[in-house]
Amino acid sequence: MRTQLCQDDFEKIYRETYNKILKFAIVRCNNLNDVNDIIQDTYIELFNKLKKKSKIELDNVEGFLYGITNNVIKRHYFKKKNEKVVNLFNDQNEETIEIKDDFDLEQNIITKENAKEVWDFLKKKDLITAKIFNLYFALDMKISEIAEELQLQESNIKNRIYRTLKEIKKELGKENKND
Repeated sequence: MRTQLCQDDFEKIYRETYNKILKFAIVRCNNLNDVNDIIQDTYIELFNKLKKKSKIELDNVEGFLYGITNNVIKRHYFKKKNEKVVNLFNDQNEETIEIKDDFDLEQNIITKENAKEVWDFLKKKDLITAKIFNLYFALDMKISEIAEELQLQESNIKNRIYRTLKEIKKELGKENKND
């Protein structure tokens, strides 16, 4: 079924597609610091297309936005490549251990006061681990969904979550003892 979109539909489209487009961008970006810029550029491009044409007829609005996002990501990294910026990350072959999924992150470590410290710590971690945390804690995705999106084993996802949580607890514990 074809849908006609106009500029007045922008806010509705934004609300209905934001989480899916955010997940798409997180999975495909090489640097999580770029995600917000890419999301912003995606919706600006959509807004400009709606503004330029009085009506756009589409079969699939989400698919159209995925296409825009994909193009924005390509342009973004093409520009960075031309700027001679290189992103390096270390993806180690780690042993995977079956770990049960019965923890409550909010209860264990995150409070409003140290949430920023936690996310700053995560930015220093490798890209895959940072993506896992964003997808799991920010977008409330299940471990099985994350494993499918990132093409990793569920045990690897759990292992990274638990290992990083342990490191965060240790790091935040040190800072609290020094205060």
